[in-house]
Amino acid sequence: MNPEVRQIEEKNIIGMSIRTMNERESNPETASIPGLWKNFFEYNVMAQIPKVLDKSVVYGVYSDYESDALGEYKLLVGLQSDEIIKPNNLDMVGIEAGDYLVFKVTEASPVGIMDTWANIETYFNDDTTTYKRAYKSDFEIYQGSNDISIHIGIL
Repeated sequence: MNPEVRQIEEKNIIGMSIRTMNERESNPETASIPGLWKNFFEYNVMAQIPKVLDKSVVYGVYSDYESDALGEYKLLVGLQSDEIIKPNNLDMVGIEAGDYLVFKVTEASPVGIMDTWANIETYFNDDTTTYKRAYKSDFEIYQGSNDISIHIGIL
C-alpha cells in the first residue's frame, strides 16, 4: 500500500446523508450505509441535485466527526455542485481544502472498499506512520466502475 499526498481544493457535495458509527456498521443487522447507497440510486437523487459539475463522479463524504474512528460521523452520498444554498429536500457538506492521503481501491467491489478501509485503519494505527488523520472530512470518490479511491484528510 503506497498512498500519495494530494492537495485538494474545497468542494461542495449535495446528496443524502446519515449519521452513524463504525461499531453500528460492523453489524449487518444495524448497518445503515448499504441502505444509504441503495436509496441514493433507487430514488434517483442525482436528478434532484442542482448545478452538478460532473454526473459521472459520485462522492461518499465522511464529516462532522464526533471524535475519531470510534465516534459518530456523518456520511453523505452525492455529487459535486456549484450550488451554495442547501436544497430543502437534500443535504450539503463541504470537503475541506487541504492535504489528503489517497488510497487506491484495488478491487472495485464492496469487499474491496471495506478491505481498503481496513488497510487505512492499520496504516494510521501504526505509531511509525508519518501522517496523522485530521478527522475533519474524508471522502470516497467513484469515477467510473473501476476507478475508486479514498481520500483521508491529514494534519
